[in-house]
Amino acid sequence: MTHALIVGPRHVGKTTLIDRVLAELGRPVCGFQTKKETEFADEQGREPVYIYLPGKPRFHTAENLVGYCSAKGFTTVPGVFHRYAAHILRPVPREGVLVFDEIGFMEAKEQAFCQAIFSRLEGDVPVIAAVKNNTGFAFLEQVRSHPNCRCFSITAENRDELFGQVLDFMRVQLESAAAGGKDG
Repeated sequence: MTHALIVGPRHVGKTTLIDRVLAELGRPVCGFQTKKETEFADEQGREPVYIYLPGKPRFHTAENLVGYCSAKGFTTVPGVFHRYAAHILRPVPREGVLVFDEIGFMEAKEQAFCQAIFSRLEGDVPVIAAVKNNTGFAFLEQVRSHPNCRCFSITAENRDELFGQVLDFMRVQLESAAAGGKDG
């Protein structure tokens, strides 16, 4: 099994491309989605980042607040990514897809979470993930260079063309998973 990693800078369309592919595939989706909620920035300009389960209602609570981003950098809330590692490892419905949107630097120090990501990249359930292109983070470099992954570099100029390529790639991976008769 080879997994699709959509690699690029902030605000280039990684999540939009993944959402379009998943909508076209029409398969059950598991995994996680993280989102910086700019509209909830505090008086210091810190923007909260939350983690969500795909297809579930989005609540903003201490349980899913993973950290804050600001012009000065980022801070994480210890343990939240650790709790979400179990969600990554839950069984995936037959013909399902795992989405990791997005794999970034905030979770790099959360050992259980990182191990869960690598466990799934070793597995036979198709994964589509958005991955930050930041350098200097060993975790991100290990994900991007994982032998079971194919990186698709996204830019503002190629994102529409890339949609068809990633969609075709994921269809092949899903066919391969179905032929193997594997459950997650």
